[in-house]
Amino acid sequence: MNVLKFDVLNSTSTYARENASTLPLPSLIIANTQTNGRGRRGNSFYSPENTGLYMTLLFECEDSIPLITPATAVIVCKTIEKHFGILPKIKWVNDIFLNGKKICGILSECFKSNGKMLISLGIGINLTTSYFPDNLPNAGSLGIDCEKDKLAVYISEAILHYVRNPNETLILSEYEKRLFIIGKNISFTENNIKYNAVVKGINSQCNLMVSLPDNTEKNLSSGEISIIL
Repeated sequence: MNVLKFDVLNSTSTYARENASTLPLPSLIIANTQTNGRGRRGNSFYSPENTGLYMTLLFECEDSIPLITPATAVIVCKTIEKHFGILPKIKWVNDIFLNGKKICGILSECFKSNGKMLISLGIGINLTTSYFPDNLPNAGSLGIDCEKDKLAVYISEAILHYVRNPNETLILSEYEKRLFIIGKNISFTENNIKYNAVVKGINSQCNLMVSLPDNTEKNLSSGEISIIL
């Protein structure tokens, strides 16, 4: 695995995409800070210097990789559990929470470069960040100062192992047991209509199964959900 470390990047995921044609594969890009960290659905990822792990793993995929995004969420959780004895939880689709606060975001992108199909997995973990802007009231930190480069390699090696040996049944089981929103009331928007629902679980595609107030059931394949307190 090719590892590149930078003090400052606009975004590790942007760097991976812009340089995909010349980077050895797989490549792990790590930055000490990001000036324009990218999250899902066009959101930004707050990336202050020295306090977080900001990384992107870029690799080739000849075939589709089942559940790669949920698998990445599970791998991040299991790596944290193994090395720090802390038990984070997952908020569907791929946010990692600890003590009710988001400590990690994952951005999965698939694109072609030089005729190859590539996957870019951007992962941002707040390790010791103590200040967050007012527009991030739900952000928090792991509260652990560690060797970030080693943590990035541990996570990347586990992801590449899954890519070579995907196990959907195991990932779904590991994912669901960490999903802290089961049984909770949520809201979501579909076709510009806002719905309230109760989370029932996930299906074999890791879609979120919910029940509406009239007992109608829906499976959500993407989008944002909010927990109703």
